Amino acid sequence: MIIVQFSGGLGNQLSQYGLYMEYKARGYQTYADLSWYGNAQPKDGKVDTRKLELPHLGINLDMCPEKYSYYGHEEGYSRYLRRIMVGPVYFEKDYKFTPELLNVRRGYVMGGCFLGEQYMPFSEALVRESIVFRGTDSDYIREMEEKITSCNAVSIHMRLGDYLNNDSLYGRICTPEYYQRAVNLVKESVPDAKFFIFSNDVAEASRMLGLDDAVPVEGNTGDKSYLDMYLMSKCRHNIIANSTFSWWGAWLNRNKDKKVFCPTTLLNGYDNGSVYCKEWVRVPS
Repeated sequence: MIIVQFSGGLGNQLSQYGLYMEYKARGYQTYADLSWYGNAQPKDGKVDTRKLELPHLGINLDMCPEKYSYYGHEEGYSRYLRRIMVGPVYFEKDYKFTPELLNVRRGYVMGGCFLGEQYMPFSEALVRESIVFRGTDSDYIREMEEKITSCNAVSIHMRLGDYLNNDSLYGRICTPEYYQRAVNLVKESVPDAKFFIFSNDVAEASRMLGLDDAVPVEGNTGDKSYLDMYLMSKCRHNIIANSTFSWWGAWLNRNKDKKVFCPTTLLNGYDNGSVYCKEWVRVPS
C-alpha cells in the first residue's frame, strides 16, 4: 500500500495527484491522505489557508483508511504503529525531482511539491484526461474564453498576495525585469500577441506590468480561483510565475505550438529549475 499525502493549494494538489496517478498506473494499491487539511496547515499567516480543490476539476481520490491518516488521528494508532502497518515515510528532496520516489512500493509519500513531468512517465495522459474543469459555463467565463480563443492570447501570471509575506523563499525570482524580458520575447516571436493578466491581486499586477492594452482577468478568487487556471490553459502561450498553480495552467495548455516562458528556479535557495519542462524558455530575473 502507498499513501500519498495531499497538502497545499491547487497547484500542489495537482502535482501530488500526478504522482498518485503514477503509482496507480504502475499497478500499486494507492490511497490519498487528506488529513493535512484542518490539522497541519501553517497558522503563521504567511500562507493563505488551503482547501481541497481537486473536486472542482472532476477529480475523485481513493481515500486511505482513516486509521492510517498521518495527522489528527493519534488515538488507537500511534504514528509509530501506523508506520509499521503502512511502511516507511518518503520525502521529496529540495523541492526538485527525486527519482527514488518512483521506486516506492510501500509506505507514505509526503512533504513535497512533486512538480514536473518526470513524476508522470506512465500517467501523463491519464492525468490530462481526468481533469475536467467545472463551473466554466458562467457568462463571464464564457465571454473571457471567447476573447482568449479568438486571438493570439498570452497569459501573464503574477503571484502576489501571500507570496509577498515570504520574500526569502519566493521573492526576487519573478521580478519586474523578469516580466519585461518575457513580454519582449513574446513580442519578438508573436507580433500580434494579446496579453491577459492573471493574479491574486489583478489591480496591482496590472499597475506593475504597465501594459496598456492587456486584459485583466478578474473575479476568480477564493473558491473560484481554479477558473484562472482553466482560462490560462486556454491561452496559446504563457508567461508563468514561480508557482505550481502557474505551472499547471501552462502544462494543461493543449496548443501544440505553445511557447511557455518561465523563471530559472522555483524557490530561493534551491537548484530546482528542472521542475520546468525542457522546451520551456528560461527567463532570468
